Amino acid sequence: MAISLEQWEQKTQLTETELQSVYDLQDACEELPLPTNWISSSPALAKSSSGVRTPESFSNATLTPLNAGALSSRLTALTTRPRSSTNLLVETTAADSEFQTRSAHGIGSEKPIESLQQFFDWFAIMESEMEKDQEDVYRNYLSVVSLYRESCDDFLMDLKTTSELFDELGSEYGYVEKRTRSLQTACEKLLNEQDRLIKLADALAERLAYFNQLEPIAKLFNSPGDDICLHQDFVPMLQKLDECIEYMQQHLKYRDAELYLMRFRQCMTRGMTVVKMYLVTTIKSLGYEIYKQISKPTDQQPLALSKQTTLFYVKFKMISSTIKPLSIELEKRCEGHKEYQSLYQDTLNAYFQTRQNLLGPIISRKIQELSPYGDLLSFARNGCAYMMNLCMDEFNLFYNFFRSGEDELYSFLDLLTSYLYDYLRPRIIHENNISVLSELCSIFQMYILRDESLAADDNTMNDNERHKLEFGHLIQNVLEDAQARLVFRAQTYIDNDIQKYQPNSKDYEMHAATANDNITKTSIVLEGSKAMGTTTTIMNSEVPATLSIDEDDNTTKSQQTNSSSVSSSDSPLGQGTDSLCGWFPTLQKTLWILSKLYHCVQTVVFEDLAQHVVSLCNESLKNAAEIITVKKSRLDSQVFLIKHLLVLKEQLAPFEANLVHSGKTLDFSHVTDTLNSFQQNRSLIFNPNALIGLAQKGMPRVVEISLDSRRDIDRELKRVCEDFIMDCVQGASEPLTNFMIKISTVRPDSIETQKTLIKDVQDTADQFKESTSERIRFVLKKLREYVNDYKIENILMKPIQTNILDQYKIFFQKVQIDLNIKEVSIMSIESMAVWLSQLKD
Repeated sequence: MAISLEQWEQKTQLTETELQSVYDLQDACEELPLPTNWISSSPALAKSSSGVRTPESFSNATLTPLNAGALSSRLTALTTRPRSSTNLLVETTAADSEFQTRSAHGIGSEKPIESLQQFFDWFAIMESEMEKDQEDVYRNYLSVVSLYRESCDDFLMDLKTTSELFDELGSEYGYVEKRTRSLQTACEKLLNEQDRLIKLADALAERLAYFNQLEPIAKLFNSPGDDICLHQDFVPMLQKLDECIEYMQQHLKYRDAELYLMRFRQCMTRGMTVVKMYLVTTIKSLGYEIYKQISKPTDQQPLALSKQTTLFYVKFKMISSTIKPLSIELEKRCEGHKEYQSLYQDTLNAYFQTRQNLLGPIISRKIQELSPYGDLLSFARNGCAYMMNLCMDEFNLFYNFFRSGEDELYSFLDLLTSYLYDYLRPRIIHENNISVLSELCSIFQMYILRDESLAADDNTMNDNERHKLEFGHLIQNVLEDAQARLVFRAQTYIDNDIQKYQPNSKDYEMHAATANDNITKTSIVLEGSKAMGTTTTIMNSEVPATLSIDEDDNTTKSQQTNSSSVSSSDSPLGQGTDSLCGWFPTLQKTLWILSKLYHCVQTVVFEDLAQHVVSLCNESLKNAAEIITVKKSRLDSQVFLIKHLLVLKEQLAPFEANLVHSGKTLDFSHVTDTLNSFQQNRSLIFNPNALIGLAQKGMPRVVEISLDSRRDIDRELKRVCEDFIMDCVQGASEPLTNFMIKISTVRPDSIETQKTLIKDVQDTADQFKESTSERIRFVLKKLREYVNDYKIENILMKPIQTNILDQYKIFFQKVQIDLNIKEVSIMSIESMAVWLSQLKD
């Protein structure tokens, strides 16, 4: 199958090097040289007598590589030259001219041409030679081409030989390359094997290193002496031992790994036991040394503060730098190992037991010294301050020795505070003064608030600063006892002094309100809050924690302040006899007991008691208002109730508590209806179906009830204010009401009746102005006497004036439009509105 030139070019594309070779070969073949074996005998081409080269001249000429190209060009010129007779004649003429100048041998004739016959003979010879000369050109070219062909054949033979040589060389090179690669592969295998063996040796050495650590570790830990743990290589050996144990646990399949693991654990147990024994011995030795110093017979007087600090804290802190690193090493290995946890626990117990033996007598003696001073509040305040300072010192000292064990530390501190608790609890149980109990709860809660503020600041602290003493947790039991006693006394107070209170005649005599009443607009609870804030401020000013409290003038001042606060708490407000505020006794007692309970007991307990006492106060105020109605007037009772309900509402506002009581009760209403139906129709008693219906419907229902004291106050206040406004309006507009009733029964048809109506209208208008003036002034007097609040006065008077004006508007329209009485000059509605507004002033 033949292919086209384009397909051949596509399939046989040459590289750049091959194309360059073809171009070089093409340039070299533009002028081909004659073969080197084509040699002429003469140095120059022979010429005929006519100047034309003869074949003989070609045969006799010598061709060299230098003139081969010239000869080729000349042969080409000969083949292209025109061979006409004219040209031959010209050449002959020229040859003759040349012949005359040359010798006879030059024309190739033995003798000169003398006759015509000789000329013709010579001409025939020359003509034959010329023909032969023309053929020789082609023969010579053919010989040249044949020579080139032979040379190409020889060149191809040489190329074939060279190619064979190159093929042989390539095969030998491939053999060498193959052998070289095999050698390289063998070397690489040897190098990889060497690397593998080196890594294996290193891995074996690394693994054996853990096994080899057993001997030096066991040698160190089994050394004689109690201070082995102080050796400089002891802690690094513990770290290496941890690594060895972990390694053995991860590689239990190794030979003798379990045996080595057991021996390593024995070494670890030995090391931890040595640490524990050293820590316990050191702490107990120092404690015994200090105990001997404080128990000397010569020291009859209490130790000075500086000496106490030195003995109880400075000496312990001196050994903490040696003990803490060892305790940390013991504590780090407690996780997951009960035997180490027991060792660490023994160390903590030894430390706490030593500290308790040293501090127990000192604390007991100090508590006994504080007990005779002043009242319960002074003792509680000084005792808590003393115990807090002591616990703070113990807290800081503990973290100088150990890093963990906070639960055990608080148990120890709770044991120390039990000395104070043992003295406080009996006095709290026998304390009956509510003010003292409330102040006592405030003192204890002050420390709890301090703990909460410190807990809020923990997020901005680092790990070292987060160890803060929570002293409020230590006095939680005392606080609960005080709160329980306070709640019990408050319930007793509520039952005896509020619920069962029997008012006397003086309780209904309202004192005149003064300008100072505006001061009571703020709740009396704020006074207790300010006192608590002052105490908290004093508490937050941290003083250096010392073991004892100096009884100086400041303590006396605090006791005096304490006594004054208690006496102020037992003020006439608590007894219900404060005449300056002008409040009913039950209201005074209610607000007083709420102020003593607020922030002193739990929120749930406070809300329950507050709802109960406010409900009782509300009922007592309504009962008092009914009695005032009987003794004085309905207006006095209304103003009395408005004032006290407003005071109660306003005083309850600062209490952030939900005064709602939710409960369940039994509803017997449908039972009563069923029994009434049986009573009306007694024949149903003997009807079985009726009895079954009674059993189904006659059961009481459980109903959920919700009592909201604040809403009850608002509801009662709204009702009283509406009744007060309506009574005032009815009293002021009574003449108008009587007139409207009168004209409803009279027909103004006659002239006499018309005149009578004109007179009645004028009298009614005058009476209305007089009664309104008197009523409004009387109401204002009562409001200023009871309430004395301009804002409340405006709130109550505005609807009174509006309703009075509405009554007058009805009267005015009746007179002017319905009765059409124009002769009487009464005030217009606008004038009446202005006149009513002026009455207030």
